[in-house]
Amino acid sequence: MALNTDCRVSISEDHMKATLFLTPPPAGESYTVEDVTDHLRHNGVNNGLIFSAIEEMVNNREFYKDKVVAEGTEAVHGINGYYEFFFEQGNTVKHPLIRSDGSVDYQSMSVIESVRKGDLLATYHPAVQGTHGCDVTGREFRAHPAKDLPTIHGSGFEMSYDGLSYIATIEGKVEYDNYKLFVRDVYEFKGDLDLIVGKIDFRGDVIVHGSVCAGTMIRASKSITVEGNVEAATLIADGDIILKKGMQGGKKAKVVSGGNVYANFIEFTSVEAKGNVEANIIMNCEVNAGREIIVSGKRGAVVGGNVYSTGTITTMFVGNTVGKKTVVAVGTSEEMERRNHLLHVKSDSTKASLAKTLMEIQNFKQSVSVSDTEEVKEAKMKQLERRKLRDERLLEHVEKEMSKIDETMGIARGAKITVGGTAYTASTIRIDDQEITLISDENNVEFYRQNQMEGISRRSAG
Repeated sequence: MALNTDCRVSISEDHMKATLFLTPPPAGESYTVEDVTDHLRHNGVNNGLIFSAIEEMVNNREFYKDKVVAEGTEAVHGINGYYEFFFEQGNTVKHPLIRSDGSVDYQSMSVIESVRKGDLLATYHPAVQGTHGCDVTGREFRAHPAKDLPTIHGSGFEMSYDGLSYIATIEGKVEYDNYKLFVRDVYEFKGDLDLIVGKIDFRGDVIVHGSVCAGTMIRASKSITVEGNVEAATLIADGDIILKKGMQGGKKAKVVSGGNVYANFIEFTSVEAKGNVEANIIMNCEVNAGREIIVSGKRGAVVGGNVYSTGTITTMFVGNTVGKKTVVAVGTSEEMERRNHLLHVKSDSTKASLAKTLMEIQNFKQSVSVSDTEEVKEAKMKQLERRKLRDERLLEHVEKEMSKIDETMGIARGAKITVGGTAYTASTIRIDDQEITLISDENNVEFYRQNQMEGISRRSAG
């Protein structure tokens, strides 16, 4: 039997829900579930019928009220496969702890992410496909497809039987990049490095768990970490150098880093770093940093020696109360300016030589000499090609070095020296080619240059 014309079907605005308003049938008549479902479909409700609700309305004669009789289903989008890693990724240094006085606990630092044999390195979570949805009118919503990731390849690990877990097979440093995973050996020296051992030269990271004695040397293609004290030794690393207790160099020590140098203290040592030099105290040292020098803590001080940074120097104290000769310098050096000028001259002359060679090659190809044999022509062309290749290689080398100097000079444009405590009398402040020697103590001061036409200015360190 058909439902009364005043029975009302309502579909929500998002078409995800339908309600029915049922009025009584004629006296002596009754509706069936089929009657109601036919009425719903006639009014556009073709999916998600809730038959239990319809049966309740019919059997219990629920009239004159709206009741939900159909619901759509939302699409459930798929989840892409992903890896869960159980080690720190990248080559970032774990930052040291900051003590309550503002100084830095360098013993808390590490650049080595070491794992042991049998350690779980990563787990793969496969893609989970989604399900399509549909509203009450029958319109379908497509779920986004889920994608799986490539399998990880590399060495120093094995995959589990199901291919979902990656487990270390050796002890060492773990490295990961773009689905390539390697567990590489790390040279760990358990005791003190003394003259009996003498030297460590390792293609990778080096960790010395004891101290490094005078007269020894460590060379590493990556980082060097020393847990104990360092005496008059030589440390050279392409990466960072971390001295957790510090260095007493006795005027014979040398530290060269292709990255940053971190130390609790540095005394009587020559230090070169392409990046930053960070310590709690620097005393009687020759320091050259490519970016910043940061002397931390409420007692952080640069005392004695010559300390130079391309970018900035930040410290609490410069010099001391007895007028210890101390030079702190930032910005461009005379050597850098001279080298930059020479490179530009070299670049211009090489470009001129290359242009001349290219013109000669072009003219040679266009000219026809009857007197020259094919062998002579070939020899002349090879000579010109060799000259062209020489100029191109030289120009490439010069421009690469110019690019590095341009980058360095860009860092130097913001050069400044910030002293949060006291810059003591007799300390020398140098920025670029400008220099001043303090004739009195100056407190909470920042030294800077407004531009290349002016000298060194001062302002509050803030």
